[in-house]
Amino acid sequence: MIAHVTVSTAKLQESVDFYQWLLDLPIARSIEMPNVKIVFLGENETKLELIEALDAEPVDAKGLTVGFQVDNLDEKLALLDSRQIGHTDVISPNPGTRFAMFSDLNGCAIQLIEQ
Repeated sequence: MIAHVTVSTAKLQESVDFYQWLLDLPIARSIEMPNVKIVFLGENETKLELIEALDAEPVDAKGLTVGFQVDNLDEKLALLDSRQIGHTDVISPNPGTRFAMFSDLNGCAIQLIEQ
């Protein structure tokens, strides 16, 4: 089982606020050390770890996508639209699955999927 997926960020609080706003992800725990702040988001599922390190090198996440299950894809896309956050058109590879993609504040590819 995957414990967490890590996203490096230069904007920790903005990233936390964004994921809480869009996906209602609660803060599971926070860690603060010299030069590093970490916040884990999520409840029972795999956690999203947001990490802000003052001395971190920029991360190239090409080829990596983090997918989040949502109950209502159209509602989430409307939230993105309300903040003028671009996303792909809805893709439906089969009758029971719909998804769309966008980039978060850190340039990480995010998939919202409704099944």
